[in-house]
Amino acid sequence: MKHVVFAHRKLSFGGGERVLLEQVAALAHLPVRVSVLFRKEPGKRDIEPELRERNPNVVEVIHLPGALGASRWLWQARPDLLVLCNHKGVQRALPWLARLGLRIPTVLTLHEHYERHLRKYRGVRNLVDRWICTYDFTGAVQEHLSVAPCSIIHPLYPRPETAAATAEDRVRARRSLGLPETGTVVGYVGQIDGRKDPSGVLRFAEALGPVHLLFAGREEPATTHALDAQLAASPLCNHTLRLGPQSDLGPAFTALDLYVMTSRNEGFFPLALIESLERGVPVLAPTVGGIGAVLTDGEGGFLISKPDDRQSVPPALLAAAAARLAPLLADAAGWERQRVKAHAFGTALTRNYDAAAKFREAVAEWL
Repeated sequence: MKHVVFAHRKLSFGGGERVLLEQVAALAHLPVRVSVLFRKEPGKRDIEPELRERNPNVVEVIHLPGALGASRWLWQARPDLLVLCNHKGVQRALPWLARLGLRIPTVLTLHEHYERHLRKYRGVRNLVDRWICTYDFTGAVQEHLSVAPCSIIHPLYPRPETAAATAEDRVRARRSLGLPETGTVVGYVGQIDGRKDPSGVLRFAEALGPVHLLFAGREEPATTHALDAQLAASPLCNHTLRLGPQSDLGPAFTALDLYVMTSRNEGFFPLALIESLERGVPVLAPTVGGIGAVLTDGEGGFLISKPDDRQSVPPALLAAAAARLAPLLADAAGWERQRVKAHAFGTALTRNYDAAAKFREAVAEWL
């Protein structure tokens, strides 16, 4: 059997990890042995059970963070293909191995077009046989990395049909979470860290007016401390619910009138936006990554024209978004139409797009 190695940053839940999972699952019906290497958070193997369930040919999942250990392992394993994404140890190992005469066919997955993101791969750019981009930023790859072939594979995967949440569903969800059954609820559901910048969600909610604010998801400790301090001085201090990690985030999404994302940067189109839209919850998001190329402003989603990928969304842009959305949220009939548009767009986005077949096609020459 051919041997394919996936080398990834971590196995805790996230958008990049979902791409890893779907890439591994795409090879399930091929006579291919699979190994997965990861470098961070050895105690958080959130997606490992699903990796093994969806591809029974996964033979090992190994925490292998450093370049020396990665070099030794790859030298012994000599895989037929390496699928790499932000594993620094493996990236540092590849040039050493090439000097020793071991040249492993390598496909590298890129999630962002920003130069600082692409710069991380300059050390291996001449050892990459194919780039996989999660949206079309081929020009940036050719400018900053190499002219190796690029495959554009959007991380859109088949999902179970999700019915739009009804008014009764929202009431039940709010009741179960301890939120008021009436009134406007806005918030963010997903991984909560510095890159996601939840302080921007709070600033938007403060500008919006008398609302209830919801956060749900695992919080990075440093971000928790910063959010604690900001909330202590906020008029929404007593109107904010922080649920932390949940085994089922469905009720949190369903409880919202508006899903708010204020990330500093993103990849193609975050899964959390899809999960919100397909439930009929309109979204507000910045034009980072591929979001602005996918989401049509005013059609179940609203865009903040964010000018860069490093800084927080400027307060003036958050205030302008709040001023725009406040009257729309107050118009019950008009907002219901936005809910219908959100559900239609969210469910159509993943329909009839076979990312697994596109991935198999991208790596076929080595299998």
